[in-house]
Amino acid sequence: MSEENRDNSNEQSKKRDGKRRRYRNNRRYQKKDFPICPYCGNSVKDIYTAIASEEGEAPAHFDCIIKQLEKRETLEKDEKICYLGRGSFGIIKTRNGSTMKFFVRKRIQYEKEEKKFDWRKKISNRIKK
Repeated sequence: MSEENRDNSNEQSKKRDGKRRRYRNNRRYQKKDFPICPYCGNSVKDIYTAIASEEGEAPAHFDCIIKQLEKRETLEKDEKICYLGRGSFGIIKTRNGSTMKFFVRKRIQYEKEEKKFDWRKKISNRIKK
C-alpha cells in the first residue's frame, strides 16, 4: 500500500469513528437575540431556567440569583439555599447532619407571584403545545 493511500485511509477512519461532531457556531444560537443577565452581564440562553431579577423584569441566570442570595443572607454551618418553586427560595437546615431530613428555616419570595412577565408568556405558550 502506498504512503498516499495509507494517509487517506487514516483520515477516513478518523471521520467514521462514530463520534458526534460539534460545530463551534451552533446554528441554534446564531440568529437569536438573548436577554442579558443583570448580575453577570452574559446572555441568558437557557430561558427555561431563568428567573426574573428583583430590580426589574429582565430574566437572570438561576445560578446568579443563588450567588446573590448567598451574599445577602448569612448561612450557618448546616444551611443551604434552595429553590422552593413559584419564584421563592428558602434557606434549608439539615437535621442531625443528615441530608434527607431538613426544614425550611426562612422563605424568600424572590419573584412577585401576581406579576406575569412577557418573556415567560412567550415560553409558556411553547410548553403548553
